[in-house]
Amino acid sequence: MEETRTKFEAAGQGHVFRWWDELGERSRRRLLRQLDAVDLSRLDEMQAAIAALKTPHQRNLSPAPAFGLADENFPYLLNDAARAMAPQGEKELRDGRVGVLLVAGGQGTRLGFDGPKGCYEILPLTGMTLFEVFARKLIRVGREYGKTPPLYVMVGNHNEAATRNFWEDHEYFGLNHDDVKFFAQGEMPALDDDGKLVMAAKDAIFTGPDGHGGVLQALHAKGMLDDMRRRGIRTISYLQVDNLQTPVADAAFIGLHMSEGAEVSLKVIRKNEPGERVGIYCLDDGVPGIVEYSEFSEAQANERDDRGRLKYWQGSIAVHLFGVDFLMRLVQKGTDLPLHAAHKKVPYIDAEGVEHQPDEPNAFKFERFVFDTIPMASNVMCLEVPRVEQFLPLKNADGPHGPDGVRQSYQDFFSAAVEAVLGKKPPQIEVDPAVAENARDLIEYLKANDDAKSWDLSRPLHIKA
Repeated sequence: MEETRTKFEAAGQGHVFRWWDELGERSRRRLLRQLDAVDLSRLDEMQAAIAALKTPHQRNLSPAPAFGLADENFPYLLNDAARAMAPQGEKELRDGRVGVLLVAGGQGTRLGFDGPKGCYEILPLTGMTLFEVFARKLIRVGREYGKTPPLYVMVGNHNEAATRNFWEDHEYFGLNHDDVKFFAQGEMPALDDDGKLVMAAKDAIFTGPDGHGGVLQALHAKGMLDDMRRRGIRTISYLQVDNLQTPVADAAFIGLHMSEGAEVSLKVIRKNEPGERVGIYCLDDGVPGIVEYSEFSEAQANERDDRGRLKYWQGSIAVHLFGVDFLMRLVQKGTDLPLHAAHKKVPYIDAEGVEHQPDEPNAFKFERFVFDTIPMASNVMCLEVPRVEQFLPLKNADGPHGPDGVRQSYQDFFSAAVEAVLGKKPPQIEVDPAVAENARDLIEYLKANDDAKSWDLSRPLHIKA
């Protein structure tokens, strides 16, 4: 204790021992375990992130190249080059060289749901959960290519046990349990406006998840990169659990990634309007990366090209491909992704030990962003995908990204595919993810299914595998 106390006092953080004398033995052990995990050498980096938040550096931005859609009309077509490279992606899948990384550290708090967001029931007829949706998509890939990609699920410390138990209780939704790996991301403390570590209790400092960029160190620390190497995986498909519509292993995307020799690839959608709150893929001093929408001036956000379309249109949807060799190189060099600060409302106890739930931002939280790998890559590939086909995030309690809005968008999309083949839309629809991931797949399925012509489309339609 004395050694730890001396280190924290030397760093100007001696207040964490303010209540030591009144703590019981168990509370003392808890505090020491937590403090031993704090890297005090990060304090300067944290202060630098706060300074960068307060005074953003000037950016020299320009549009970045991307493979645009070949057809922007329903049921949409990916870029010609991407479709031409699909056989190469299919070979990677058949050879078992692709793994899937699902980021699932979030809770369903904003949905009014007490549990991991992946456990939320989202599909309109069966109430299938987000986790089962992704499992069913993987089953479809395995059936189509003869190999089911292993699934790596990044959770948070707060929801790891609940997530593991949920998958176990559902027998891994039909997946081989040896091919589903769970690992927890790291945690970061918060600093108050005076640069002091925030105390959550007399025996605990406040900590929060270190962001989706924490996946780099977590993959390394928890042995996941080594597992990928042992399995012969060379490409990781990175997804977020709240995006209902994203494919788990897109052969055209993988093939284009491989043919372009990319170390990082990303999918983007065309922005609806200048102020849409998504990160923008562009060049910063000629280097590709994601720039937050808030860092664009109003004039930049509204710039148009010769066709009258937004000049900075490439909205990131947090879907990536990573070369395993690239990630291994970063961790072997000890590379850390940049730290980003955000001024947030953080619960705390004051010097008198009184608990507070602030109404205004009172402290700085810190995160790393996975897209900060992009400027580190020797080659980056960007592919445009249709918004309604591949971007349907579940974020809020209501609105277009709330449960009702997401279910309605989902049904509108798949109903249009049914109407294109059968001439009528059902009042409700659910498509088993093991049957089809997009409208083109569903249209092909319906055309090949002779029984579909006799379906009663005046009733809810559940298309099962």
